[in-house]
Amino acid sequence: MKEFLYRLRWKIQKFMQGRNGVDELNRILLYAVLVLYVSSIILQSLILDYLAFAGILYLLYRTLSKNLYVRREENRKFVTWLETTRIKMEQRKDYKIFKCKGCGRNIRVPRGKGKIEVTCPMCGKKTIHRT
Repeated sequence: MKEFLYRLRWKIQKFMQGRNGVDELNRILLYAVLVLYVSSIILQSLILDYLAFAGILYLLYRTLSKNLYVRREENRKFVTWLETTRIKMEQRKDYKIFKCKGCGRNIRVPRGKGKIEVTCPMCGKKTIHRT
């Protein structure tokens, strides 16, 4: 039995060579699929069931894909977006973030300063905001 498991493990490793495998995006997709599946059971929703099944298919496609460059690029973009979102959420406690009406750039201003004039560092447009 031990040798059978060893050979099976070796065959799986050989099959997975040159394939994407599990990365950060796949882990998050797995959690999302599990939540969808449990929700579909609780709510008895056929739509959620189909979404969970589609998620499983996409997860398998990403895991078994041999197009490593594209899958790694997807994962890199996702991890970058996740990190940026985490940093923004942490900064929302201490800073108020405004969008410049001239160029659209985000401008960060400390909270609790009252009504102040904010100058965009990119285009130089001045606006008055409450922090």
